[in-house]
Amino acid sequence: MNVDETGMEVDNGENDEETVVITEDAVTNVNIEAPGTTSEIEIISQTNFQQDDINSTPNNNLVESNATPSDCATTRSQPYEDDEEGTLCPICLDNWTNSGEHRICSLKCGHVFCHKCVTRWLDTQQHKSCPTCKKRARKQEIRFIYAKKLIAVDNSELEALRHQLNLVIEEKHKIQLDLSKYICREGIYKQNIAHLQNKIEELTSKEANYRCSEIRLNEETSNTHSKLYMEKSLEICKQNGCRVFDSSTILDLIMVSSKSPNSLFAGFGIRKINMSQYKPLAFIPLHQQQIRDISYCAVNNRLLTVSMDKTFKVTDLSSNKVLFASSLTMPLWSCCWDKDNHNYLYVGTQAGTLVKYDVRSLGEPISTLSIPGDMSPVVSIASISGAPGTEFPLGGVISCKLNSLWVFENEGNDYTQHSISLNGPFVSMKYHNETRQMLISSRPNNLISHSRHSLCNLSKDLEGTVNCNIIHTFSGGGMQKLLSKSCFVFDKQEYVAAYEESNKCVFLWNINTGQKTCSLPAREAVLDLKGIKTCNGSFLISLTERKMEFFKFN
Repeated sequence: MNVDETGMEVDNGENDEETVVITEDAVTNVNIEAPGTTSEIEIISQTNFQQDDINSTPNNNLVESNATPSDCATTRSQPYEDDEEGTLCPICLDNWTNSGEHRICSLKCGHVFCHKCVTRWLDTQQHKSCPTCKKRARKQEIRFIYAKKLIAVDNSELEALRHQLNLVIEEKHKIQLDLSKYICREGIYKQNIAHLQNKIEELTSKEANYRCSEIRLNEETSNTHSKLYMEKSLEICKQNGCRVFDSSTILDLIMVSSKSPNSLFAGFGIRKINMSQYKPLAFIPLHQQQIRDISYCAVNNRLLTVSMDKTFKVTDLSSNKVLFASSLTMPLWSCCWDKDNHNYLYVGTQAGTLVKYDVRSLGEPISTLSIPGDMSPVVSIASISGAPGTEFPLGGVISCKLNSLWVFENEGNDYTQHSISLNGPFVSMKYHNETRQMLISSRPNNLISHSRHSLCNLSKDLEGTVNCNIIHTFSGGGMQKLLSKSCFVFDKQEYVAAYEESNKCVFLWNINTGQKTCSLPAREAVLDLKGIKTCNGSFLISLTERKMEFFKFN
């Protein structure tokens, strides 16, 4: 080293390496530790200055470079893109900022990055290292840079605007959500308003119809309260053996189940009674035990009977002879003829099974219809006649058991069962094919403390479900121990008759109005009721265990 005239030390060219010059203006990278830690500032410069630049520097500790003036000129003419490159993040190639996501920071190795970029880089790398030099690095080593000369974009206003924009967008989304809720509510309210308007119109029309019907009913009040008087009381059996009966207005005949009056035959049979003359006729012995049900077929003049002796028989009433007989393995409770084919018959067993037979071949049943889980006795059976356009085009059969009520729809080769949702226990059931109405009598249960007589009809929806539509429910007394049969009665109007065990009366209800129109005292318990029409007028006939009473309409 030599000293020139200015007193500065001058390198004679023995060392060609580049000299590091420390100036305040040449700071390109600053790494400052957080407060409380050691501050390390690494200043690196590869720029060579000219001699007169060095001489003009007030710092006496500057080291003079041995670079030639041409080298210094070359260094001074570095492209602008180098300065531009120093202001960009090497990861995202975006400008550094003094705040926000692109805030300038450095790792321990000294390389500078955006804070968000280097953080994301370290999070995604399994072996965490510097993106530039690949030295090991940690997120804890990231330090923000505070430089005197930093060309940074002041994005504080931009960040504030972005924050305001986010708030506005959030408020917009909230308003849109509220708007959609209000639109939905408006649609629901409009539907409710339309529904209520339709209901108002419907109720208005019903009110008008009700007023018209009320006027019409007031005009017919004199006819609704029918009066019945006893025409005849006829003793059938002295030994209390009567149970059920059926009638034929064409034959002017009543068939009553009775105990045999002949000591040589100690069983049960049928007593014929002339309807118009109230005169007992022949007795036909049939069964060893009590007859539970009978059914008359007017087409072939045959009478079907079932008994507790497990047999059923078909008797010709013209000759009083048994035509067909068959037995099952259990007592029989109910029976009926098929309305569409008079060669078919149904019998209900004590075990809850409904069996269909053909009288032309009684060896094997045609069908056996049962309900799994319900083995209660079948108390009543009714055949439904088939007709096109009705709910049962091919017909069917109703099975009323003690605990449940079922409809078996005829599908040609098989039957489809439908449950009827009514509360039991059931006492009896009658079905009127002309009006398609069904009368069901029920005992009191745990929920309802009185007996009930429900008048209803059957319908089928589009899904094939059979529904029971209740027209009227006539309330009875609080006791019903006997399986007493109720019935339809037709005079000038339509009625329902039923025996009320707790009141010891036979009540008559008007089907049109649902009002009780008449009550008849009964000294003995009534087991069966039927309404008939003859040339002498309309009658309500009641049967006890030993006698039959004829009540005639006024």
